[in-house]
Amino acid sequence: MRWLLSLGCLMLAAGVSAEGLPVKSQLVRDSCGACHQVDAQGRMSRISYVRKPPEEWELTVKRMVRIHGVSLTPDAARQIVQYLSDNHGLTASELAPIAYVLEREETSEEIPSEHMKAACAGCHSYGKIAGQRRTREEWLKLKDFLMGMYPAMIYQHRQVDWPKLADENLAWLADHFPLETPEWKKEKDATAPGEGQWVVVGSQPGKGDYTGLLSFRTLPDGGRQSETALAFASGQKETVRGKGRWFGAYAWRGNALRGEKDKTREVFHLSADQNTLRGRWFPLEHPELGAREVRYRVEGAPRVLAVLPGAVRRGSSHVTIRIAGILMTPPAQHADLHLGDGVSVEKIVEAAPDHIEAVISVDPAAKPGARDVKTGAISGAGQFIVYENADYLRVTPDHAMARLGGIHYQKEFAQFEAHAWSNGADGLPGTADDLDLGAVQASWSMAEAYASFGEKDVSFVGSVNQNGLFTPAEEGPNPARLRSTNNAGDVWVEASYTPPGAQQPLKARAYVLVTVPLYVQFPIH
Repeated sequence: MRWLLSLGCLMLAAGVSAEGLPVKSQLVRDSCGACHQVDAQGRMSRISYVRKPPEEWELTVKRMVRIHGVSLTPDAARQIVQYLSDNHGLTASELAPIAYVLEREETSEEIPSEHMKAACAGCHSYGKIAGQRRTREEWLKLKDFLMGMYPAMIYQHRQVDWPKLADENLAWLADHFPLETPEWKKEKDATAPGEGQWVVVGSQPGKGDYTGLLSFRTLPDGGRQSETALAFASGQKETVRGKGRWFGAYAWRGNALRGEKDKTREVFHLSADQNTLRGRWFPLEHPELGAREVRYRVEGAPRVLAVLPGAVRRGSSHVTIRIAGILMTPPAQHADLHLGDGVSVEKIVEAAPDHIEAVISVDPAAKPGARDVKTGAISGAGQFIVYENADYLRVTPDHAMARLGGIHYQKEFAQFEAHAWSNGADGLPGTADDLDLGAVQASWSMAEAYASFGEKDVSFVGSVNQNGLFTPAEEGPNPARLRSTNNAGDVWVEASYTPPGAQQPLKARAYVLVTVPLYVQFPIH
């Protein structure tokens, strides 16, 4: 014990921290060592005392090239980002709370305090902050870094005492996001998944729910090649082929071609047990579109994952459904598949360990509600809904932001979707037992969201098509508007849907704010 105490005192006296991650990459040492000194333990100044996701390491490398004149080939830069993400990245449990900002999902953040909002979130997302792990010394250096890099920020934050708020918030961040965390110690030694298959379950707004089977193959350079066969609830089939890489054991980044021409970006994050991969894919130029998707590794206990469509009206006949699952025992005959009383399985169309396609009919007297799906000894609780009527409509998202563009800057679209809902057993809308019956093919229109007299935003902000896609107008002055102002404004996007057997349509609406272009694009905001 005395020896340990003496060693600790010597380290403190010498100004040496017990923390820090050694840098073992010779490329990183050679490329960065002129400024970032290497100590006897192989730790490099600054670099060894920070952990963050691949997008942040990419921004760091770009800043070194742009501001400090570091000379790197594109291949060397990629290798450096790969190494730092592999060895100085975040674990699954650390990535999960901030995955939304990496996946470019439009959302409203929960910021822990008003002081954090005033000092930090005025310039960037809270997810960007909470996605970093640093030693206390490194957190406290950020104040001087920001004031040196962006001296005008003091005046931009003149409504508050920014230096004082920065000191308070950085101390809080040092306490809550240290370099070494319990999650890091527990999960840091995991390795990325290799070759194998994953069952896919997703939903693409404007196109519908889908399932599929994904196969990964390892490439000579350590990357992965992927191929996915998808089946939508509408019956449409699609093949997705792509390539990507694991950054560390938990962060997947890839590019894929959907169909023949649609190029997309994939940003997914693996669970701590490495069996579930969650994330989004989106068109390369439009992260606001795309789909949320979950990929389940094909191993472990058999499971039922999803049923498409997930809800069928009682009295319906000859409805084709698709059941997705892991290692399911394909039913030898239709009697081996059960969806509860009043639902008869007429025929098994296809049967495989990852999917079952069947034709069903629902008795007019079948009891409404959620049903278990059983195939052999496997059961999926509440995976299938029988309903009597659609009682109301909801538009998702209930509010959105679109950005003008098309001349010098990129448009930012807003994709809406209308879902029919059942009131559930209590007969009341908006309660916990309500049942989401899924997306429906609604009629779409726009209406004025009145804020002042004579603004006529509906005529200028853009248009919505019959698939729920809002397309904003062009940026810049418009001579047709009052004072030649731009096409910004706000409107209601309205959906109307008449369910089978109904006399009157169900209606719902969502709010969309149409604003100026996003002038600066970052991989993480």
